[in-house]
Amino acid sequence: MMHCKRALEVATKAANAAGALLEHKQSALLAGGYDAIGVGTKSGPHDYASSADREAQEAIVAIIQKEFPDHRFLGEEGDTDHLGDPSCPYRWIIDPLDGTTNFIHGKPNYGTIIALEKSGETILGVMTRPRFGETYTAIRGEGAYLNGTRCQLRKTLGMDDAIFSCNIAHRAVKNPDGTLSVPIPSCASIENYGNAIEEFAVVLKGWNDGVFFSGPKLWDTAAGCLMIEEAGGRSRTELKEKGNDRSGVLCAASTKEIFADVERFVFEELTMKNE
Repeated sequence: MMHCKRALEVATKAANAAGALLEHKQSALLAGGYDAIGVGTKSGPHDYASSADREAQEAIVAIIQKEFPDHRFLGEEGDTDHLGDPSCPYRWIIDPLDGTTNFIHGKPNYGTIIALEKSGETILGVMTRPRFGETYTAIRGEGAYLNGTRCQLRKTLGMDDAIFSCNIAHRAVKNPDGTLSVPIPSCASIENYGNAIEEFAVVLKGWNDGVFFSGPKLWDTAAGCLMIEEAGGRSRTELKEKGNDRSGVLCAASTKEIFADVERFVFEELTMKNE
């Protein structure tokens, strides 16, 4: 039987190892340019990849496998789906470098996300922001924490009082005149940080009231949604392509007071706009 506290320790160790590697890689990037870490694109102009992503994932997997050799993996950079025992109920979901665009532009707002699920349910998560010294952790049923201090969400008065984090550029639709438009709910403000960790973090700090996404992947959202739930909020995530764990997701997570409104926007209004 696996102990969640031990698994969280291992996940945090793995995330910190990835963070140290990423800081070193970003220094090399700033000194030597894109060629220094092999920056390229995967599926399009917003989808960067580099040796930093791949090496950070390899470091994470190696640390976790040493402790849990039977566990399965779903890593953003691929080459993980064959690992572990196919019958094992435990699967690690890994985003080795969240905020790659920020990272290659020399910005500090990037990090690592690791979640563990059992039989399809997320049971723990870690999100680290190495340049800010922030570690967010959660075990299902035991609360969410920032550097050991319990997270507490805002008491949102309503949608007109709510500030949301979301992905904007990836949801933009080109109009006939060439301009871009993005559907948003009626609320106080919408903010886009370019990395899921920060978009969840500002909610966990009690600064923002929720997040909503269309297009990011499970490795972007699994840990953060668990943390918002453990801090007293609610969440819902669904794959856009049923049965394809590498497809994009629809995701809503917020304080409990406004969750019904956010859920309706994402899973009814936003879905209809995209059809």
